[in-house]
Amino acid sequence: MLAGLTACDDAATTTTEAIWPGLSVGKVEPAVALPGTHVRVFASGLVPGDVARYEVSLVGAVDGVPVALTTPAERVSDEILEVPLGTTLTDALQADAGLFSGELIVTRVPLVDDAHAAASVASASRPFELALTRALSPLTISLSATELYLGDAIVVAGDGLLLPGEGTTLARFDGTFVAESARPIEGLVVPGVTATAADYATSERALSRAALRFTLTPDVFGIRPGRFEGTLRLVNVHADGREASSEPIAVGPLMLRPPVLTAVSPLAASRGQIITVLGRGLLAADGLAQTATVLLLEGVFSPRRGVPEAYDGVSAIVIYPEIGDAGRRATAVLRVSVLPDGRLAGLGANAGLFTGTLTPLVLAGPDAVEGPSLPLEFRVLSPRQVVHIRFLPGFSDALVRFGLLAERGAIESRILHVLERDYRDFNLSFTYQEPSDFAEYTVVEVGGYDPNGTRLFGLDNTSGKDVGNLRFDDVIGGFNAETREQNFAAYGGIFVAELMNLSPTLNPLNELASPRFDAIFGPVVPELGGDPARLGETGRGGSRAAAVAEAVRVLGNLIGSTITHEVAHSLGLTAIEGRYHNEGDTPNWIMDAGQYRPFEERAEIDGFGPAHFEPFNRDYLMSILPRDDGGAAPGGTPTP
Repeated sequence: MLAGLTACDDAATTTTEAIWPGLSVGKVEPAVALPGTHVRVFASGLVPGDVARYEVSLVGAVDGVPVALTTPAERVSDEILEVPLGTTLTDALQADAGLFSGELIVTRVPLVDDAHAAASVASASRPFELALTRALSPLTISLSATELYLGDAIVVAGDGLLLPGEGTTLARFDGTFVAESARPIEGLVVPGVTATAADYATSERALSRAALRFTLTPDVFGIRPGRFEGTLRLVNVHADGREASSEPIAVGPLMLRPPVLTAVSPLAASRGQIITVLGRGLLAADGLAQTATVLLLEGVFSPRRGVPEAYDGVSAIVIYPEIGDAGRRATAVLRVSVLPDGRLAGLGANAGLFTGTLTPLVLAGPDAVEGPSLPLEFRVLSPRQVVHIRFLPGFSDALVRFGLLAERGAIESRILHVLERDYRDFNLSFTYQEPSDFAEYTVVEVGGYDPNGTRLFGLDNTSGKDVGNLRFDDVIGGFNAETREQNFAAYGGIFVAELMNLSPTLNPLNELASPRFDAIFGPVVPELGGDPARLGETGRGGSRAAAVAEAVRVLGNLIGSTITHEVAHSLGLTAIEGRYHNEGDTPNWIMDAGQYRPFEERAEIDGFGPAHFEPFNRDYLMSILPRDDGGAAPGGTPTP
């Protein structure tokens, strides 16, 4: 806005209003202030805090005593300033309550250092009255619920409650709690159990002294299901330590329920996938509070191949989930573990069907409460390897050098096409977005130059040959200290700028360099005398559009086939013991060593390519990542 205004004629820049928006003051809240109250001033014309600072002044009198207060104000939104009052106004009180009457002034002081800054200091004011008191006595009206679960957000309606800076309002329950038990027990007297309000009004809604919200934690009624009857009152504990209590109101019966599960999603998942369980009364793991929730999985797992396995009693599967959404959501990952002999163990290791129950168990100190079991039929799918392609800033720099930055979207589309084609028969998927439904997935970083200085096109720098693909969370990229300790290049990823070394003009000593590289990329690569592609150029037709389109296709093939090769390494290929590449040179074999993969094959031109997995490598991939549908990817075979 400032740039646009100063670009007008000289006459427009001679007034401060042309540079800074007009400042005006609207409503102020709350209506009653205590020592420590933070007042909100609604105003228009507020600019960001790195452009200007703000001061709020109150000039007037408290019960006839002159008062002048100026304090810095914090801009908390585009239209709200927050002002800590401190004790200046209440110190002027002649009694426990009184009234400030006078003027509220907002001053905006620019922080920019230019010729207009001094002239741009602006003020706006309004007549203002504010009720003052040294303390507030609360009023209790009602409780929001009668059926309670641990973690619930409980709301107490009232009046005269304290706001941030003024102190704390507490909810106090007095009465008798009778816990459910197989044997009758004496009622547990709860003398003055106190719950602290933790959720005050935020900047998005009006300040209110009429509602207190707190979370039902085990220190209120414990965790054992039962029934509470008694009274509730609110207690204001002011910043200076004085307390004021409301008259108690009768509450109850309040029923504390055991934890309950209502749904599991999804009901079919693969290893490493995130499972969400919905319910109520679930407690987050907290070492200080000594609380936790575990989920017990009991039943029979019938694998697609092999003998059914029973899980019950001491052999039940114990899940330690993460709890969120006020105790209403638990999330866990379908994980496996690697046994000393290299085999995988756990529910996600083999495909099959689990039939049984899922039971919540909440813990708090020495107490444990088990909720009702949820019947469950859960299908374990074949292992699915998810690969997240992450583009680094160096990728854009490499496209600039290729003269194809304007075609980045088309190149990324071609890369994905190549990857999905190469792996279409295996249970593997690629995504440019970070997965939200899988916790275990491989990352491939696509950048510019090789940080190792070896001019590699790509490098799988993960730790050792992962025979059987035991690791599902490899990172092909960054720095790997274990790889460095083994005297291998430590920085991994895909190095797009190094593909320029396939040009005989730019690197005549490279044995893989091909004149066909210069012929294809010459029209767009500046270093080869070309003109970089422009937006929309491929849609205009003609020889230039065809040349740009071919450069896009070939570069997408070069990058895509390099990713295919490095991902295959991370999966454990080649499937020859003690080897990382195939032996010798066979045309169009993906896992041949780099010197046996000529430019024409990588580029898929002149009758070469697309490369494919060798029969023994294909069998290996089919054994570790079989598709659940047993066939090719949906949509058929992509066109090469």
